[in-house]
Amino acid sequence: MGYIVALRYTSKAGGYAGVVTWTSFNSKAKLDKWLSSQDEQEVVEEGISDKRAMELSLATPIRCRLMAAVEDSCDKKTGDVFPDLLISNIQQILTMERIGLGA
Repeated sequence: MGYIVALRYTSKAGGYAGVVTWTSFNSKAKLDKWLSSQDEQEVVEEGISDKRAMELSLATPIRCRLMAAVEDSCDKKTGDVFPDLLISNIQQILTMERIGLGA
């Protein structure tokens, strides 16, 4: 099962700032080593259950989810927005909110 950690993107992650995700490490030592090599994510809670990690992730504010949707809908090189992709991403977020899977 591993050492489960909920992570939040920082402002250094651009449009993903505030989005909470979760992952598993083999140990706390592996988490600490990984954290020392990056600065785009911070620990929200660690050593938690799958259920708690999911709760934290689903509590990501909608404004953060929307900013990430915009980021995901842009060409990384030119910054151009792909309108159809943006609409699809926003529809997914709104559907999650409507069925109670969002903050």
